[in-house]
Amino acid sequence: MNNQRQFIAQQGSNTTVKIFDASTGQLYRVITVGGNIVSQPYAAGHVMTVTVESSGGQKQVKTFSLPNGGLKSTVPV
Repeated sequence: MNNQRQFIAQQGSNTTVKIFDASTGQLYRVITVGGNIVSQPYAAGHVMTVTVESSGGQKQVKTFSLPNGGLKSTVPV
């Protein structure tokens, strides 16, 4: 049996992503992404990616680790 926790990512406000526990549907964490979200967040395994735009207009793909929500990488696009 696979005991790995699964997550669902959903945009909260313009700058936050809500992380839900897929098995219970309960809100697990809210992550502030550091910019305005310009694409829907996507959670797979132990990572969540989202494209954000900074106040200067620069777009970046940010990857966060789950379940702790720490920033893992930032790639300019």
